[in-house]
Amino acid sequence: MVINRLIFSEAVQAVGTPGVVGVALLVFSLSFALSMLLPSWQELERQRMSAASAKESLPIAATRSSMQDFSPAAELRMFYDIFPPRADAPEWLARVYAAAEEIKLPLSRGEYVVSTDQQTGLVRYRIVLPVRGSYSQVREFVAATLHAVPALALDEVTFERPKISEREVEAHIRLTLYLKRPT
Repeated sequence: MVINRLIFSEAVQAVGTPGVVGVALLVFSLSFALSMLLPSWQELERQRMSAASAKESLPIAATRSSMQDFSPAAELRMFYDIFPPRADAPEWLARVYAAAEEIKLPLSRGEYVVSTDQQTGLVRYRIVLPVRGSYSQVREFVAATLHAVPALALDEVTFERPKISEREVEAHIRLTLYLKRPT
């Protein structure tokens, strides 16, 4: 133990203060680099594994799709199958309100108009929501709602700030929920 201290103190004297600082910076740099890169390497490995599993399932999906009918009528049916049925409208509207609640943006009242497009056969559920909150809350709400409800379209957003000194804005958000008619 005494010999180790002697060797260490001789090494410190031999390299001097700049050498000790350099070694300390080198050790710090290596530990910092490892602490920053290790999570990225782990994430990269997870992504590689995910890509490999997706690649394995690709031939199965290709086989299934090659058996499908790709006529225009079949493609149109597949397109309309994307939309939820009209009976599920309350569930999808609940997701809109849940997104607002999660962001703590109060939705006091809304206007709802249901119409059927005779050409497409889709039911349009038009929703107008007046909201009051910060600009970032309104943006978060719109993004969260569109993410939570895939069959929802953003038609229009208007912002108004009654007084320039106010932090909150009044916004009118117009959305359309597209649903399938019952067959």
